[in-house]
Amino acid sequence: MEADLRILMDLKSQIERSRNFWRRWSKEYLVNFFQRNKWNSQISEPKVDDIVLVKEDNLPPAKWLYGRVIEIHPGKDNITRVVTLRCKNSLLKRPASKLCILNVKD
Repeated sequence: MEADLRILMDLKSQIERSRNFWRRWSKEYLVNFFQRNKWNSQISEPKVDDIVLVKEDNLPPAKWLYGRVIEIHPGKDNITRVVTLRCKNSLLKRPASKLCILNVKD
């Protein structure tokens, strides 16, 4: 009985540490990748073949998709607003503002 209680307490502690890790990772580390600039300043836009992380508001960061940009869709002002990504076995269209460009060397 006491061993079961100890296992349960250890599991609860591990779950809490995991939650704290992902909370800190998304608030302290991941936000550095998402650029928050005013509309009139230059920001780096996704390019074809960039590897990106796709921010999903309804999912924890560990479940976010990543993919390769295969097509960009610039707006009338020639600024890329939407991109087409290849993720696993599917193609997705996502707004450029929800992408985190990863510095990956092939």
